[in-house]
Amino acid sequence: MPESLIFKDRNKLSPYYIPKRLPHRDQQINTLLSIYGPLLKDIWRSYPRFIQIVGPTGTGKTCTTIRFGELIAERARKEGINLQFVYMNCKVDGTTRYVLYSNLVRKITPKLSVRSLSPEEMIRQLIEYLRFEEIFLIVAFDEIDYFVQMSPKEHIIYDLTRIPEFHPGETTPVIGEIFIARSLKWHDLLESGERSTLGAGIIEFPRYTSGQIRDILEDRVGEAFQPHAVPDETLDLISDITAGPPVNGDVRVGLELLYYSGILAENMGSRKVLPEHVRKVYSGINPTITAEDIISLSNDGRLILLALVRGLRASGSAYISLRELRKFYHIVCEEYGVKPVEDFEAQVQDLIYRGIIDMKSLMEIGISGAAAIDLEKFLNNLLGQLERRERGI
Repeated sequence: MPESLIFKDRNKLSPYYIPKRLPHRDQQINTLLSIYGPLLKDIWRSYPRFIQIVGPTGTGKTCTTIRFGELIAERARKEGINLQFVYMNCKVDGTTRYVLYSNLVRKITPKLSVRSLSPEEMIRQLIEYLRFEEIFLIVAFDEIDYFVQMSPKEHIIYDLTRIPEFHPGETTPVIGEIFIARSLKWHDLLESGERSTLGAGIIEFPRYTSGQIRDILEDRVGEAFQPHAVPDETLDLISDITAGPPVNGDVRVGLELLYYSGILAENMGSRKVLPEHVRKVYSGINPTITAEDIISLSNDGRLILLALVRGLRASGSAYISLRELRKFYHIVCEEYGVKPVEDFEAQVQDLIYRGIIDMKSLMEIGISGAAAIDLEKFLNNLLGQLERRERGI
């Protein structure tokens, strides 16, 4: 395959790539290091610290937390301490305690079998294993607000913040838990005791400004694109689009806009990513939903979303009823040769909690921020993006 005239390494624009440098998040990283770093000095007498990271979508919460995990693990190694940092995404790793805890154990060690254990026994066995192997642990639970909304009766916070009580009077190998959420609204679903044990350790992630987004994109351009392939005016335009409504500083959208503008420029035979490429790509997407959002959906979720798009197009309205959505969903399933799911309402609720669709009432279901674009074209575009990413294109 000939060398691209546009891209140097397009993987550097992936939402899953964590760069070594995170512009405008040094303060948050240093705060985390100041909380957990001192624990390394006397690790056997340290008690766990529970921290909450809060900020809107696309403000660098996940990247910053994972980068902190790399830094604190490296510091621990220099001190001769076996410290593992484990990242858990509650949308991906499970919305029940059983699935989430079993995936947590799996990420830490293959030596423990959890097949016949209850969620509480899994945690207890994991603590015993860590203690025996002299391994210390910091765990980040991303999308914790999503988990609590989907499974409010699981009381996961009660479990996780009471780990020290498994061995009263003794320290625990779990020295930190970080809970990542878009806001603090999920606290309303917690019991008072759970809110109390969470504590007041909150690190806020404000929305990025246009100038800050430009700094982030400029760093990625240096890693992802050939020299001089992205002019300043192109970066300025993408930064302004990303900072303003309806994107509101979601840097993930800025990175996707940069990526697909580069793809378009390359397909058109251009040596540069020009503002006209950006405008053409931007006009064909819904900036409130990214390909990453679609990637994280189950196949059933994607089919329901497609059914909603079809229903909205057919009705010519901004909303359709739940009954109409179900009818279009059955049509889509028949078209794709798929059996409709029994938990249809739960799947719809999942899309609502993810912020992909709006539900004002049983008679008013729509797609967030999508009134001004061709919805079916938008979804086909995103599904096409997903297919290309899965093929590595």
